[in-house]
Amino acid sequence: MRKELPKVNSDWGRFFMFQRETLRWELLKTAIELGLFDLTTDAVTSDDVADGLSLHRENTEHMMNALVALGCLSKEDGKYANSGQAELFLTSEGETSLGESLLYMEKWMLPVMNGGMKDLVKNGPRERKNIADPAIWEQGARITVNHSRCGRAQFIAERVSELPEFQSFGSMLDLGAGPGIIAVAVTSVHDSMKSVVLDQSPVAKVAEEIVREYGMEDRMTVRSGDYMKDDIGSGYDLIMANFTLNFYRDDLSSIMTKVRDALNPGGVFVVMSDGISFDGTGPADSVLSWLPTTLQGEDMSIRTGQISNAMLEAGFGSTEVRVLPDEGGMQGHGPVEMTVGRKKA
Repeated sequence: MRKELPKVNSDWGRFFMFQRETLRWELLKTAIELGLFDLTTDAVTSDDVADGLSLHRENTEHMMNALVALGCLSKEDGKYANSGQAELFLTSEGETSLGESLLYMEKWMLPVMNGGMKDLVKNGPRERKNIADPAIWEQGARITVNHSRCGRAQFIAERVSELPEFQSFGSMLDLGAGPGIIAVAVTSVHDSMKSVVLDQSPVAKVAEEIVREYGMEDRMTVRSGDYMKDDIGSGYDLIMANFTLNFYRDDLSSIMTKVRDALNPGGVFVVMSDGISFDGTGPADSVLSWLPTTLQGEDMSIRTGQISNAMLEAGFGSTEVRVLPDEGGMQGHGPVEMTVGRKKA
């Protein structure tokens, strides 16, 4: 009796594509680390690049052809030049350069790469690293600047400005504001609102520089402190917390009460966060984004609706939750939930 081939009606090729994603990143990372995109602002040959960077000529051409296939370079008459996006985001200079940020973010994934995940699954988390060094926080804040102003800050400002109460706001507080780019964007789209930017001392140092860079000293004040431990002030019409409540996920009731008390009657609390399903299985991009951290014993992911529930439990009058569309670079780490809580008037 002859053996029959199995009947396969599903897509098996997707499993091989996972490997390609790793290869795509290795290709892009190599080009960024070499500074290749700084040499292809004008059309050049692969030999020009190889000679300029002291590289192997033939393999440089292979790599650059692959970058053309990836859409990062164009090739015409044997010469290569940056695509529009590569020129905007992948050269090393300029306000929208993302190379340093991409390489910095990769460090969070390294513990699970090249067999690291298998080790963590078999043996559990290793001893946690001490990240209390102020230099680490300052570095992270500086690297976040370009990441934020490549569209994320502008996109959030547009969403916040759509609040029906927005034009009536006179004062705003941005909790855990990072380098302050988002607060600058939101303040800039309002005619007269004054803003306070609050973050830890090494991060606040960067925010002060950003406020000066954008000439917003007359409308923005930078304060240093821990918003969970320190006084955050009062009399605000709007308070924001963008991608920062993860650090205090297990004590949301305290921060919600603190924010509620700091708001004027009818004031608004806007939170941008991830929103993973309660069983921890989706959305895929969000789950994978947090996986390196969770495997190392630091699960700080926020579940869908968790922010809204905490607001209501703290006595906010009403809440609404929106899943933001994939615009403005918002979903680099998965879908974003925008939760709006309104204090009773």
